[in-house]
Amino acid sequence: MMSDTPVDRAYIAALWEYPNLAIAFFGVQYLTKEGQHLYEESGVHQEVLPALEAAHDSGLLLTRPMMTPEGPVVMLYWRSYEDLDRWARQLPHTRWWNWLIENQGKGVAFYHEIYQLKTAEAIYEPGTKPVGPALFCSMHTVESGEGKSKERQQRFADAANLQSDN
Repeated sequence: MMSDTPVDRAYIAALWEYPNLAIAFFGVQYLTKEGQHLYEESGVHQEVLPALEAAHDSGLLLTRPMMTPEGPVVMLYWRSYEDLDRWARQLPHTRWWNWLIENQGKGVAFYHEIYQLKTAEAIYEPGTKPVGPALFCSMHTVESGEGKSKERQQRFADAANLQSDN
C-alpha cells in the first residue's frame, strides 16, 4: 500500500479489497422548468448529500455528485448490494421515493442504475489525481502501459469468488 498520492507514477486502486462492490447512479430529470422548481421546493435535494454522508456507516464508500443536461446525478460506490438495499429501505430514502411517486407526471422524473461487479479495474496514469476507487482503496504503483489489465481483473474475480465461497 502506498502512503503518498502517486501522481508522478501510474497507480492502481486495489478494488479486490471490495469484492462485492456495487455502483449505483441516482438521477433526477427536469422535464420542465415547473418540474425543476417543484423538486427544488421539495427540499429533497438539500437532504441528499448530508444523508449520503451519514450512510458511510452503512457501507457507502464514496459519493460522486455530477450534473447532466437532464439534471443532477449522484454516483455511489457501495461495499455491497446488500448494504445499498438495506439503506434504501429506510428513511430518508423511503421518504424521497414516496415524494417522487406522488409527483410523477409533474415535470420531474427519477431513475436509478445499479451495477454489481464481477471484475473491476481502476488504473490512473501519471499526473492523475485520485478519483473514484482511488479515494477508498489502497493504491499500488504500476508500470504505465505494462498491459496487465487481465491480471488485475482476475485478482478482483478471485477475491469475489473467495467471498462467495464463505
